[in-house]
Order: sequence, then structure tokens, then C-alpha cells
Amino acid sequence: MGARNQQEVFVDLTGQDDNLGDSALRTAYLRALRREDRRFHIFFDSPTADYLSGFELRETDCIYTERGKWVRTSVSTPRAIHLFNAGEIDPQGGKYPNPQRTAELRYGVRAGGTLIVAGIGFKDPQAAQGTQFPRVFREAPVVSWRDQGSREAAGFGNVAPDWAFSLGTETTEWKPTGSRPLLAVTMRFDRPWPEDSWFGAVAGLAAETSAQIVTLAQVARDAPKAVRLAEALGGRYLVPPSMSHAVLDAYAREIFRQSIAVISDRAHGLIIGATEGAYPIGSAANPQKITRILAAAGLGDLVGRYDQLGDFSSSVAERARQLPHAVERARKTVAQLQKRIDTVIDSV
Repeated sequence: MGARNQQEVFVDLTGQDDNLGDSALRTAYLRALRREDRRFHIFFDSPTADYLSGFELRETDCIYTERGKWVRTSVSTPRAIHLFNAGEIDPQGGKYPNPQRTAELRYGVRAGGTLIVAGIGFKDPQAAQGTQFPRVFREAPVVSWRDQGSREAAGFGNVAPDWAFSLGTETTEWKPTGSRPLLAVTMRFDRPWPEDSWFGAVAGLAAETSAQIVTLAQVARDAPKAVRLAEALGGRYLVPPSMSHAVLDAYAREIFRQSIAVISDRAHGLIIGATEGAYPIGSAANPQKITRILAAAGLGDLVGRYDQLGDFSSSVAERARQLPHAVERARKTVAQLQKRIDTVIDSV
């Protein structure tokens, strides 16, 4: 296709550089919207090589690590497509985005471009209620939140599951339940240590499913806690070959393909596990975030506080049979969102 027909797409894919979930959801976002007639201008703020390895970057991509240059290029590009960064947002001061970013987006739309907002969610919808959004954001042709609580707090837009649900193995290729000898556990480093009853519940679930307990860390900072959990649970900590996101993603997915379930307070540990056929069991000191994100995919039933984990043991076998249908529905909804975005971009 000739250069004059090529569309220029600007997207910020910045995330936490040691967090596999942050690259996974943004990789899915990028992959969903790639086409040969679209050239991507991608900004990464101070990226590490480990983080960048998680993205399927191409020679045709224009990569920026200086935000000013990325913005200047977008401003000088007529009819530019602006993809708002997906993932968690935490508005400060009652307004979002900040005035500088709002001005940039407003200028781009006035220059004949468009804004797409897809796959965002509040860190805490209750705290974010009453946040003021500028007109350019509220009236974007596509605004899609990754959970219903965020959409209700904002008061506008639609809902579709997290982009990361579109990744992973096809459900028809999942290993059957009887061929999954592991029970995976991966927990945040910055949350309270669970009470004794939680450890008993994990052991009980392993016995109920005839599974061996293993722990892993999808975020580098979680590794010391994963080691400690393995010792306390009488399980094994599985050490990845490296913390490069490309390597870590493949390693974690291979573990989840062999796991009957994954217990975690990490949203994307649960999502990545689910997309490989490991039933997501959310267990957290404060489970409101993971409850919302999993509920958008119809997977919010087995999520609760540490002291509720013991209530889930008898439900896992039945829920595991329903997992393929839930993941397929989530992927279908994400694919429909992708088509909506393609239609808007094609009209610019």
C-alpha cells in the first residue's frame, strides 16, 4: 500500500519494567491493532531491555524514549491516530488526564485525527468517583473500560475484558484437567503475609486436586516472597531462566499449562493462568481490584480475602470445566472491541 495511505499511530506503552503483566496487556493491545497500512510511533519511558523484550517490535516501528520528540512528531502529523495507554489509571487531583496530555490530545483531534481509549481501569473506583474528564476524552469514538466498576465510576464508555485475555493457547489445545499435576501460587511482594489458615487452605486444595504446589514470580520484586511461600507450603519455587519478559512469559505460561489452578493476588498472574487453562483463584488482603477485572470475563466467583480461600476447594473441579467457555467469551468480546476500533481508525 502506498505511503499516502499509511496511517500514523501514536501509542504510549510505558509500564512497570519488571512486571510481566504490564508488558502482556500492552503486547496484546499492540498486536490487536497492527495492520500493514499502519505505522506505529511507540513511546517507552526509560525502558529496560527486559521490558522491551516482551513486545513484538518491528523494523517499521518508530521507537521513542524522549517524550518531547514523540509529542512533537504527533503534533506535526495530520490525521494521526492516538491510542491511549491501556492498563491501570490512578487520577490525582480530581482531573484526568493532566492538562498537558489533554492539550496534546485535543490538538490531535482538531488536526483531523482521532483518540481511542481502550482497556483502562481505575486502581480504586470508589476513590476515583467524581473524577473530571475533558470532553476530548469523554467523547472519544471508543472508550472501553476493563471492568464494570471503573465504567460506573467514570459514568461513560463501555466494558470489555483486559486485553491480556486475547493472548495464550487456544482452549481446544489445553491439556485436560487430569494431565495437570501442579497448583501454582504467585503473590505480590507488597501485601501482608497470609494467616495460618490460608496455608492450610492451599494445602487442602492441593490435596483435593492431587496437585503439587509450586510458586513462581511474574514480577521480579515478588521473587523473595515466592521463595518464602514455597518453603512455608512445602512446595517448590520454580526459578525462571531470566527475568527478560519474553523468556518469563514463555516460562510462566508453560507452568500454567501444567497447573490445575493458579492462586494469586496479581491480576495478570490470574489472567495469564486462565488463558492457559489454569483456573484463576483470586486471594488477596484486599481483593477488590482482582474481583473487578476477573468479573469482566465471568471469572469473579472464586475470588476473596485470605480467610475465604478455604471456601473454594470444593468448587474448583466444577469451575475448571467452565473455564474454556469463559475464556472464549472474553476473547470474543475483546475481538469485537478490536473491530470497533478498526472501523473508527479506517474512517479517519
